Amino acid sequence: MSRGPGENGLRWIADAYDIGFTLTLSEGLSPSELLRSVGAEERHIVRLSRSAAYDLLLRDEGDHISDLDFLDWEDAAAVARLTSAGFLPAPPETIVRAGSAAGWAYALEELGCRTGTYVAALSERGRAFAVHRNATGFAGSTTASAARG
Repeated sequence: MSRGPGENGLRWIADAYDIGFTLTLSEGLSPSELLRSVGAEERHIVRLSRSAAYDLLLRDEGDHISDLDFLDWEDAAAVARLTSAGFLPAPPETIVRAGSAAGWAYALEELGCRTGTYVAALSERGRAFAVHRNATGFAGSTTASAARG
């Protein structure tokens, strides 16, 4: 997941995700390592744009895949990739997107807060924290591992 032009660090998230989000950060991990650390299996890791993730989250199980704006439903390879990753035919409960900025990997959930529960486990490998925003405001949790000698 990359920043848009002119955006600095992760400041864009609060503006881009006005409904709510959970942002979990862990220092020193790659985005893929962070995804696996919050429970993603390798077969579930698929590149998705924000709009594709949102389309998948909001669809009903009865909707035809041709309703997904980002997907050419006649592209058998793309449909198979999303199906084997667990995004089709039923909509997923959550989608976690990942990226990195300044030595920190981040996991970003729109409309969910699953990754925040992994902060303590992530802190065993280094500094980690989570921020959750919903209609009532922000909440956060931080933990830091002690230096090992």
